[in-house]
Amino acid sequence: MPISFTENDKIIIEKIQSYCLYQERCVKEVKNKLFSLKVSSKSANDIIEYLIDNDYLNEERYTKMFIQGKLRIKKWGRIKLKYELRSKGININIIDDNIQKINEEDYLNYFNEFSTNKIKFLKGTKDQKKRSFINYFTYRGWENSLIYQKLKDIN
Repeated sequence: MPISFTENDKIIIEKIQSYCLYQERCVKEVKNKLFSLKVSSKSANDIIEYLIDNDYLNEERYTKMFIQGKLRIKKWGRIKLKYELRSKGININIIDDNIQKINEEDYLNYFNEFSTNKIKFLKGTKDQKKRSFINYFTYRGWENSLIYQKLKDIN
């Protein structure tokens, strides 16, 4: 059964469609935007349903784009990617599927390139450098096994 919208809702739908077309969004971001526009809960749910049905909102696609962007640009590891996606209300199955699709070779190359560059800029004693390195990469969600393996390169 198609949902009927008021004129006011149609105006809001146009705004939200533009919002979704500008960049990929998750349901939680769209809900926050709708509530900032003072839309009622019932209307918000109807609008979100409409956006999903018309492929303006797709959490699978959003997750894929989020992972690609944050891995390449911000150099986040799997742990932080998973944490951030969970905080955005994405289904854990979608997150796990997409995180497993990360090419292992590319993932290790990103880490090696990023960590090698970071090592060049570390200052202090050997212990301070190691502590700084561990903190830096743990915060960015890289696995401990990778971090401790790379620690051997710090002299």
